[in-house]
Order: sequence, then C-alpha cells, then structure tokens
Amino acid sequence: MLVENFYLDGTPTEEFLLDLPCVSYLVDLPHFALRQPVTCFVGDNGIGKSTLLEAIALNLEFDARGGRIADPARVNRDSPLARNLRCTVKENLQRGYFLRAETHSELLEAGSTEEERGGRSRLDPNIDLHSRSHGESLFDVIEEHVSGTGIYIFDEPEAGLSVVRQMALIAEIYQAVERGGQFIIATHSPILLGYPGADIVELNSLGFERIDFDSAEAVAATREFLEDPCGSVDYILHG
Repeated sequence: MLVENFYLDGTPTEEFLLDLPCVSYLVDLPHFALRQPVTCFVGDNGIGKSTLLEAIALNLEFDARGGRIADPARVNRDSPLARNLRCTVKENLQRGYFLRAETHSELLEAGSTEEERGGRSRLDPNIDLHSRSHGESLFDVIEEHVSGTGIYIFDEPEAGLSVVRQMALIAEIYQAVERGGQFIIATHSPILLGYPGADIVELNSLGFERIDFDSAEAVAATREFLEDPCGSVDYILHG
C-alpha cells in the first residue's frame, strides 16, 4: 500500500468540522488504516466524504482543484481539515491524480492548452479534452494519468457516466491496480462498490464503519427499486 493510513495531528479548531462524525471519530483514533488497493467511502450527502478526500489529497500534495500531484509551493491548501490531517506514505509518490466531479471541466480546459497537449505521454495530442463529453473526457484523463504505481483519488467519478461506462471504469481501475495503483474513492454508485475486494467504508453518525457490499445503502436501495420499480415509485410519490 502506498498510503497506509491517515490520522489527525491535533484537534481541528473549526466547530463545523467537529460536527462531522468522521472527524470527531478520528480525534480519538490513532489512525485509520487503508487495507486494500481500492477503498470506497460511502454515506449520505453532507456526511463529509468530499471534505475527507480533499484533506487526504492536499496532504499528498495535490491541488484542491484536482489534477496531478503538484509543486508543493503552488498547491492550494485552502482546506481546514487538511491543516490537521496527515497520511502515512510508504514511499515517495511519483504519480497520481485527484479527480473531482465539480472541477473536472475546469481542469479539462487547462489540459487542452498547446503546452499541455505537447507534454502528453499516452493520449493523442490532437484530442481537445474540453470538447469531449464528460464520460469521454474522464476516460481520456484515465488513459493519460492513471498508469503504474501511484495514488488515485476519485470523488464521485460516476458523475456523468452511464451504467455501462461505470462498469468500464471498474475494468480501468482493475488494470491500474494490477500495475501498482491505489485508489481512494468517494461514491454513490452501487456498481463501483462491486469492485472485487474493495474495502467499503461507510461514513455515518458513528464515524467510520467497514461494511460489506450487500449492506451498502446504495446497493440495497437500488436492488429494492429494481425488484419493484412501480411499487417503489408509488411509495415515493404517495407514501
């Protein structure tokens, strides 16, 4: 494992952070170990998944907007949790990518400049990433930046992807893991949770809880809907 664990170095002073169960849980925990090459964080909106991933990414010298590992002097570290969160790293990280659904388009524009195109190592320099669909561009980014030993932090990578493309993403992740990659993913996708051997960690009112695939709310809710779509919709609309 490239990133072995993360922990808090001191208690955050921001009250809103301590209101997040995952943060208050970490205060009293020596560290939280990452046990598998693929860790999936799940939980309700607002529970702190993106806040946690951002803090991990910043500690590993990514920029808050996302993208490749950045020059430490140029990294935007504007994240309150990142001031206290630390990661234990087995070796120096030479490769990685931080994917954020909300900044993906912004990074595509930056990655389509003449200078960036000329520096591509795998992706066709003639491809204008900013003109591609969200799904196409995400796989372009994976082709260029997800290769070999590295740490890849994905915040809701399923955004904009069809069901079939989410399945294809599992295959891409598997190939990268075979080459030494490690993934930390925040997701609502029951499909991505099906990655073989993924360590599924639920952020909830208790803090962190490791769960199995069938216990994930996204899986249970999707399964219930598909078993009786008409009944599920009727219940949603009329109670």
